[in-house]
Amino acid sequence: MKQTDTKTLILDTAQDLIQRLGVNGMSYQDISEVVGIRKASIHTHFPKKDDLLVALLGRYSDRVLRVVDGIIATSDEPEVKLRQYCGLFEATLSSGSQDKVCLYAIVGAELVTLNHPLGEQVRHFYRENEARLLFILEQGRATGDFRFTGESQATAALIFSLLEGGMLIARANGGIVQFQQVVEQLIQLLKG
Repeated sequence: MKQTDTKTLILDTAQDLIQRLGVNGMSYQDISEVVGIRKASIHTHFPKKDDLLVALLGRYSDRVLRVVDGIIATSDEPEVKLRQYCGLFEATLSSGSQDKVCLYAIVGAELVTLNHPLGEQVRHFYRENEARLLFILEQGRATGDFRFTGESQATAALIFSLLEGGMLIARANGGIVQFQQVVEQLIQLLKG
């Protein structure tokens, strides 16, 4: 079995900490304690916290969008695809102590305290998710699975906003059960 390299351990640990505590709640000292290395070793791989965040956001985006593209590529009905997409957010919220949210949701929430280049990465992730949701919605309208009123683009933005914000709210109030109820209500509204 291949042992995970130090850089990957740093990224994995940072991601876990940020998804639970936020960017501003996580430090190199926290990573150092979890991974069992000196802070100087972290700085060797990621001289500044911004370097760590850029790498982490890129890795997360690539992974998530690849999974979403896999969902879209299936021959499943649009409703099933949308449920699978929503399930990605539910799985994140359900993991660990049910206190994790999408990495981009927490970074987006703290964006004003972070550097500008990170803002473009966050906006790009949001746009890419909305584009994929738009595809699912249009496919659903074409098959008659979805009968919602209004513009598909605005509905895609609404859904993504609901999922990202819904995770933050559910984490603080109601947990996974509340999140599941919100997703189910969303599906029912789309079906008309």
